[in-house]
Amino acid sequence: MSTDSKEPNLASPNDSQPIDSKLDSHPSVTPIPADEVGLRRVPDRIPWVVLLVIIVELGERFTYFGLSGPLQNYIKNPYDPGAELPGALGKGQAVATALGNFFKFWAYASTVIGAIVAGTVPAPTHVFFNANLLSLDQFLGKFKAILVACAIYIVGLTVLVTTATPASIQGGSAFGGLVASMVILGLGTGGIKANVTPFCAEQYQKVHAYVKTLKSGERVIVDPDLTVERMFMCVIVIVAIVFLGSSKLFLKTRPHGSPIVDAARTVSIAIAEQGFENAKPSLLQEQGRLERYPFATRPGFTDYSVEKVRTGITACKIWNNLISQAGQMALHGTPNDLLQNLDPIALIIFIPLLDFVVYPLLRRHNINFRPELKVTAGFILVSLSMVYACVLQYYIYKSPPNSIHVWIQAPAYALVGFSEAFVIITGLELAYTKAPESLRSLVSALFWLTIGIAAAICIALAPVSQDPYLVWMYGSLGIVGLVAGILFYVLFGRAFDQPILLETVEAIDPGEVRV
Repeated sequence: MSTDSKEPNLASPNDSQPIDSKLDSHPSVTPIPADEVGLRRVPDRIPWVVLLVIIVELGERFTYFGLSGPLQNYIKNPYDPGAELPGALGKGQAVATALGNFFKFWAYASTVIGAIVAGTVPAPTHVFFNANLLSLDQFLGKFKAILVACAIYIVGLTVLVTTATPASIQGGSAFGGLVASMVILGLGTGGIKANVTPFCAEQYQKVHAYVKTLKSGERVIVDPDLTVERMFMCVIVIVAIVFLGSSKLFLKTRPHGSPIVDAARTVSIAIAEQGFENAKPSLLQEQGRLERYPFATRPGFTDYSVEKVRTGITACKIWNNLISQAGQMALHGTPNDLLQNLDPIALIIFIPLLDFVVYPLLRRHNINFRPELKVTAGFILVSLSMVYACVLQYYIYKSPPNSIHVWIQAPAYALVGFSEAFVIITGLELAYTKAPESLRSLVSALFWLTIGIAAAICIALAPVSQDPYLVWMYGSLGIVGLVAGILFYVLFGRAFDQPILLETVEAIDPGEVRV
C-alpha cells in the first residue's frame, strides 16, 4: 500500500512492531508521541467472545438483584400465607437491614478471596496463545475461578431454596439457612466480580496501538486502552439494564404494599406529629387526628409497626435516606422508591453518551480527558448531588408536609449516576491497564472492596442518618466528596499522564471499517 512520504515509518500488517502503547516494550526503538503525528484515537472492534463472558456477569447480576429485592420482606415480615405482604422470618426491620448490609459487605469483601484463588493456579505447560499478549496462568486462573464461583453460587442458592420452604420456615431452620446461604453466595459473588471484568478485558489480545485508515479516508490511531474502556462501559450498561429489567421481579405486591413506602409514610407521619410516639394510631385516634392521614387508617398501620420503624430506622443505609426524603414530599401518585431507578437509567443514558459523543468529540479536538480527570469529575458530581440533597432537605424541613413535588429529587439520582459513569468505569479500566498481569484480579478486587467498605461506613453513620440530622449529613457528605476529589487530583493528577507512543505505523486496508 502506497502512502505519502510525510507519513511516519510504515510497516506491513503483519509487522511484529506496529505501534506500542507501552513505554518499555521496545527500548531499542525511539518512540514517537502520538500527539506529534496528529491522529485522533479510537477504540477497536470488541471481540464477539466478550459477549460470552458478559453472559456470566448477566446471570450473576440477575441472581444478585433478584435475591436482594425480596430479602427485606423475607427477613422482616412473619410467615403468613394469607397476608398481603410476603414474609418468612418475622425478625423486624432492624435485623433485616443489618443482614442486608452484611450481605452486601461480605459479597464485595470476598472479591479479595476470589482474586487470591485466581492467582494461585499454576501455569500450564502447553501454549495456545501468544505469551507476549496474554498471561496464561492468569487466563486459566480466572477461568477456573469463575467456574468454581458459579458452582459455589449454585450451592448457596440451593441452600437458600431448600430452607425457605414452608416446612423449613415452620421448623425453625429458615434463619440458619439464610445466614449460611448469604455466606456461600457472598463467596460466589466475590469470585465472579473479581475475575469477570479482567477476564473479559483479556479477551482483547492486542497490546499495541496501530494506525488504521477508515472508509472515509481518515487515518486514526486504534488504542487498546480505549477498547478496554469501551468493554467496561458495555459491562456497566448491561448491569444497569439487568437491574431495571429485574426490578419488576423483586416484589409481586402492588406499589402501596412496599415496606419501604410504608416506612417512609410512617416517618412522614412521625415528622408531622413531632415524634414516633405521637404517630402511633392509638394516640392519633385518642386525639382525633387519625383521619388526617389516610395511610394511618389502613389495617397494617399499628402501634407495633410504628415502633418497628422507629427502632429500625437508625440501621437504614444512607442511600435509603433519599427514599425517606421522597416520602416527605408531594408524591402525586408516584411511589417514592421509584426514583431510585433513575440511577441505573442515568447510567444507561450517560455511558453511551460519553462513549459515542463526548469522548470522541474531545479526542477530535486533541483534548486528553485523562483517567484522573474522570475520577475527579466523578467526585465533584457526587458532591454536587449531596449538596443538592442537602438544600432540598432544608426546604423540606421549612415547608409544610408533603408540599414539594417528589420529582424535584430526580437531579440527585441523576448526578450520582453520572458520577458512577466516570468513576466506576475508569476505576475498572485503571485496575486492568495499569496493574501487572499477575495482579489484575487482585487490583480489581480491591476496587470492588471499596463498595463493601462503603456498606460498613453506612452502618457506622446510621445514628446521623435520620431526622433531624439529614441536612447536616448530606452537607457533610458533599464537603467530603469535594475534598476527596481535590485530594485525589493533587496526589494522582499526573500519575497516568503517559501518552501513547508510536514506534512504527501499521498500514491497514482502507476498505476496513471500524465497528
